[in-house]
Amino acid sequence: MRLRTRLALAFALLALVPLAVVVPLTVSRLRDTLSREQTARMGAATTSAQESLERSATTVRRAVEELVESPAMEDLAREAREHPMLAIQAGTAEALMKSRGLTVLTLFDRSGTVLSSGHLPARRGDPDPALFTVTRAAPERPVPVRVEVRTTAGLRQALALVSARPVDYGDARLWAVGGVLLDDGLAQHLSRLTQAEVTLLAGDTALAHAGSAEAPTLERVLPLGDAASVRLTFSRAAAREAVQGVMRAFLLLAALGMAFAALLGLLVSRWMTRPVEALTSGARRVAEGALDVQVTTEATGELGELVRAFNHMTSELQATTERLMASERIAAWQEVARRLAHEIKNPLTPIRMSLETLLAAQASAHPSFPTLFKESAGVVLEEVDRLRRIVDEFSHFARLPKPQLTRVDLGELTQSVLALYASPPEGIQLLPTVQEGVVARADRDQLTQVLVNLVKNAEEAMAHKGGALRVRVKGTDSDAVIEVEDSGPGIPPEHRARIFEPYFTTKDGGTGLGLAIAARILQEHGGKLEVSGEPGQGARFTVVLPRANS
Repeated sequence: MRLRTRLALAFALLALVPLAVVVPLTVSRLRDTLSREQTARMGAATTSAQESLERSATTVRRAVEELVESPAMEDLAREAREHPMLAIQAGTAEALMKSRGLTVLTLFDRSGTVLSSGHLPARRGDPDPALFTVTRAAPERPVPVRVEVRTTAGLRQALALVSARPVDYGDARLWAVGGVLLDDGLAQHLSRLTQAEVTLLAGDTALAHAGSAEAPTLERVLPLGDAASVRLTFSRAAAREAVQGVMRAFLLLAALGMAFAALLGLLVSRWMTRPVEALTSGARRVAEGALDVQVTTEATGELGELVRAFNHMTSELQATTERLMASERIAAWQEVARRLAHEIKNPLTPIRMSLETLLAAQASAHPSFPTLFKESAGVVLEEVDRLRRIVDEFSHFARLPKPQLTRVDLGELTQSVLALYASPPEGIQLLPTVQEGVVARADRDQLTQVLVNLVKNAEEAMAHKGGALRVRVKGTDSDAVIEVEDSGPGIPPEHRARIFEPYFTTKDGGTGLGLAIAARILQEHGGKLEVSGEPGQGARFTVVLPRANS
């Protein structure tokens, strides 16, 4: 990852750190605040519902007490003393119920028989045990009771808040059991009052319902006696939405902050890293061989000192390298001259000896002079030819032309070279392995010369015992590679360090310039020639060239 990218990311993360610290704390406090507000609102709503139910109970109690103490009930009790079924008609309770604002009213005799029912007139003359049970307890406060009411769909169970009071006249007693229905109307009233979902329950059975509450929810239950209750269901969706809204706002703020910080980081890092990138580019060019590189980017402070030190270093490095290369060239040519002198001196010795023999034979008028002359002339001519070959090879080595680089398909080039060896010597097996699409920039003629030399050397190494000659062409991301491997005797480790030196050879009659020329050709191409293999198991020569871009 580039330094510029790292700095931009660092700026973005630095902008995110305060948000990462503040956001959880803020959200936690917001949740606590909303939770307290929710609890307070639920408490207030529950209190309001409780007070509303208390008011309804008080209203029922007063209405029944006023009804019992009214002259109308006293008259009914007096008339019912002798003829109850005649004095109290079916519609009596309904008129009394409506006059007192009640929705449930039943008049019972002492035994629990219904004399008149305002909410269910058809029950006259029948018992109503569930409602009459209230008279036995005679509670001071109204209690919830299940009652039956008639609707358009028929009879149904409903919950009523009722109070029971006796009406006595002499030894005669009537019971007035009246109250209000806890129906959907009351549920709707409580729902509007509490802003909650309200359910009126008798045990586990819901008898009335109003409102709705979006999940998630919290519940509060208000008991109504032992058998009924009011369940208030409050929605927490608003609080959750508030928290989510804050989170979305913070996330948006974080995204904008990171984007701004990253942009600012890119601008600042670009300004800060420009000298570093220029130095990196310069160092890379120096590594590639451009020793005259100078960084011209303006910089101050420590980076400015670094730029000036780099420019001074490259100047010194160029001068030192030029001096070193000049010294190396002189030393190399001195070594070549020494070896050339040695190679030339070797043929001169037999030439001198042959001439001295001829001169001695002529001076002594030796009878076999013609035979000696013929033999000595042959030796002289052979050594002269050897001298000519040495001079020709040296001339070629010294005047190696500059390579003309073009795109060369190494697979195709290798196949064309191997075609020259389509019929290898007996006992030698040619095994090519060519990867397609391996292209390098090279001088085709010079590279052909290198391959021919390597294949020829491999054949000569296996001339006596035969073997396998393997030629491989392959590529990596950056290099194009040709391997020439034989199964001959290999190269001793002590010779590998000198194998590419001019005039070093282990073959009879060799000049020692073939591999030296091949290595120099590859050096001129920006590549290299490597040797490997175990002694006694063959030798492998590897040609490595920079791979051409597609």
